[in-house]
Amino acid sequence: MIITITGPRSIGKSSVSKILAEKLKLNYVSSDAIGEKALEKEGGLDRAIKSGVVKDFIRKNGYNLILNEYKRNNFVFDLSGGSISSIEFEKASEEVRNIAKIRSLVIGLLPFKDEDKSIKLLFEREEKREHFKEMDKKELRDKVIRNYEKFPKIFKDFCDVVIYTENKKPFEVADEIIIKLNKLSA
Repeated sequence: MIITITGPRSIGKSSVSKILAEKLKLNYVSSDAIGEKALEKEGGLDRAIKSGVVKDFIRKNGYNLILNEYKRNNFVFDLSGGSISSIEFEKASEEVRNIAKIRSLVIGLLPFKDEDKSIKLLFEREEKREHFKEMDKKELRDKVIRNYEKFPKIFKDFCDVVIYTENKKPFEVADEIIIKLNKLSA
């Protein structure tokens, strides 16, 4: 069994994925950790993103590291939202979505059904993240809006299940996913 958990930045993918993996006795895999390791010489994923080095990495098929993970079995994949929603690297994102859809059950996380409430929550969370603390608030809000707006559209065809986290604790979201999994397998 492979379960892919994805969604916008700061939705809680990592927390939910780790709890879900533990509850289901599956391995936990993080696309961010894969990128961090692959870009270690460049100072890690965050630094590679800020410097633009990550773009060369993706152009040289760095996303194959994600595709290769899907050759394995029995894990929960904490898949970064950027991996499935990049406009600049649309072909790479499409390939990642295709393999994830074929090889796994895809669960998308969104904050609320209401877009304004979703953006407000994600903006509040992004403001607290270390790598956005120095960013202008308007610029950050615009970035959150641009990032968020892609997901509801992508999720319509991509996700098997969409969960609205609605300020639930990560373990509550994981429990909701397990209930949905049980219904799907019944």
